[in-house]
Amino acid sequence: MSNAGSWLRQRREELHLSRSGVERLTGESANITADGRYRIRRGRLTDLETDRSAPDIFEVASLCKCYKVTYPAVLQAFGMKSGESGSASEIPVKSDATSKQWSLADTGRLFPPTFHSAISFDETRLVMESPEELGVPSAVRRHLDSGDFRLGVIGMTDDTMGELVPPGSVVVIDKSHNTIEVGQWKSIRERPIYFVWHENGFSCSWCSMTRETLFIVPYPTSHQPVQIFKTPRAASIIGQVIHVWPPLMIQKQG
Repeated sequence: MSNAGSWLRQRREELHLSRSGVERLTGESANITADGRYRIRRGRLTDLETDRSAPDIFEVASLCKCYKVTYPAVLQAFGMKSGESGSASEIPVKSDATSKQWSLADTGRLFPPTFHSAISFDETRLVMESPEELGVPSAVRRHLDSGDFRLGVIGMTDDTMGELVPPGSVVVIDKSHNTIEVGQWKSIRERPIYFVWHENGFSCSWCSMTRETLFIVPYPTSHQPVQIFKTPRAASIIGQVIHVWPPLMIQKQG
């Protein structure tokens, strides 16, 4: 595509992002991954938007996350193929030295799940359907088969986590991390997100715990209230959300 820079700028403006905003968001991703190559500074973004240069694989990964587009879409916009650019690991929601790494690099691209029309997004829940029913590629099923991970869906009216986990998203849950961390996160994007069962259903949210009282804490712009439950009778942590596929990347089969 000869007009790749214009496409990139238009996508940024549709999301009401300034160039400094992109630098901030990609800087947070660089901090999460401990890899500065994911950061896109304002001057570099100007070069990309004016077709002075093309992004490398790390910048493509950052653009996908920041602009909510697929990896192949960015490659196609700049006239590249996945085989020509290599592949970069997706940027996780949170990563630390003790966490298992959910890496989809072996799929060769960002994974857009293709769900059958029967899959319901009416409410937030654990995915009970098999990976085969969901159309999950075999490279991704190998991670799920280990038993450490589950998939969850975020209901279409559930805005508990706002832009971080939009309604209609699919999330990967690490069941081995089912206790609330009290960390020194530097931004709201670094704060761990959990998938929680409670007597009213399921929630995907930030959490805090005081003795046996669990607080489900929504995103600041969410319309959802803080919820309070006693554990373990009325609520329990299923696991930590370590990856999010936003709804733009989800395609349903007819």
